[in-house]
Amino acid sequence: MSGLFGQILQGVFSGGQQGQASSISGILQQVLAVKDGDKEGVAAIISKFQTAGLGQHVQSWVGTGENTPVSAEQIGQVFSQEQLEGWAQKAGTTPDALRGVLAEALPHVIDHATPDGQVPAQMPDLSSLLGRLLGGGAGRPA
Repeated sequence: MSGLFGQILQGVFSGGQQGQASSISGILQQVLAVKDGDKEGVAAIISKFQTAGLGQHVQSWVGTGENTPVSAEQIGQVFSQEQLEGWAQKAGTTPDALRGVLAEALPHVIDHATPDGQVPAQMPDLSSLLGRLLGGGAGRPA
């Protein structure tokens, strides 16, 4: 992945790179802990995107091909304003900025969390996953 993800983080979160990684890691842990009915984690995120009419987007992230981008506005369709405001407050940013970060981050996080196009029974180690993403690792091939 290019350094674009890191550049977006620099524009949204204050402090050094370590602080940025810590902030986005904390927010992504909260996002990935959401529940949707009896589902949680990656399965709940997939369900929420499907409910919002964005099933093709999220399925592209789970699949082994190219990731379909999602907009900040679409993130606002998936998560409630209350959720976004709470996460933004904890991250020290605005809900608008957070929607932008999630629009950039979630396709990569879900892509890396679903190797070989399979939804894991248990969420992988988020610290390791974010280290690869923030470090600009190549990720898995398309």
